[in-house]
Amino acid sequence: AVVSTQSTGKQIGDLEFVEMFDQQYPNHSWTDVDKKFCKMIKECFESASSLPPPRGIAHSAQSRAIYALDMMLKWNDDKTEMVPQLLEVNFNPDNQRACQYHPNFYNHCLKTLLCEDIDGIPVTEIS
Repeated sequence: AVVSTQSTGKQIGDLEFVEMFDQQYPNHSWTDVDKKFCKMIKECFESASSLPPPRGIAHSAQSRAIYALDMMLKWNDDKTEMVPQLLEVNFNPDNQRACQYHPNFYNHCLKTLLCEDIDGIPVTEIS
């Protein structure tokens, strides 16, 4: 994950973001929020592939696509829960910033996508 934040005026890495998030919102653990993001991502791709082309993404055993998702958090109406919001999904994104924060980004992507090997790779399996 590559995290952008406007509140600090600087770019921060994902590990630093999680630590800062948990300190700033002690009643809302990042682990719980991350689970909501994963659920939303799964539902997005299930929905996108639920109809045949051209209305949906075709199923393909050979597909090794890379997508970028722009997301944010929004408070619910009574300000008790942070709700993930999906802003956009990009196919074949520019991963320059990902490579700056994670120099092995493409090595990890290729090992995951082509070798189907996630041992020792910082990925979250969404099932």
